[in-house]
Amino acid sequence: MKFNSNHIFLFDFDIRHLYSFKGFLFTNPILSLSFVISLFSMAGIPPLLGFFAKQFVLLSAVESGYWFMAFVAILTSVISASYYLRVVVLLVTPESDSITSPENNSWILTNLHSFLISTITLSILLFILKPTILLNSTQLLSLSLFYS
Repeated sequence: MKFNSNHIFLFDFDIRHLYSFKGFLFTNPILSLSFVISLFSMAGIPPLLGFFAKQFVLLSAVESGYWFMAFVAILTSVISASYYLRVVVLLVTPESDSITSPENNSWILTNLHSFLISTITLSILLFILKPTILLNSTQLLSLSLFYS
């Protein structure tokens, strides 16, 4: 964290981590595709799992009369999607492109990160291909929690 002359705190260490993803699509395309699917799901792009989660939450908020809260949720979802798209652009930008990185602090993607991204992507794809498995299990879980 730095303190510049305008008295504004600059968090430049996060930017270095984002720039370390630059050109990652060309070095590891399968993991990059999994990461993009996970980011799109968090952004709420249909038919991914995050879209249905946001849809159910917003639908229940509107049905309960919380219009302002639903509007704020949609607005924050759009803002967060723009940040996710920035990461996707960095993934597909070649290393030799004109975008310069602040410093070249290479961040190593460990096996744990790869496992987590792959597991999330597989659960998202499982929901797209066979949604009844997840929906039936959540229905049984909610019935056991609330009616026991």
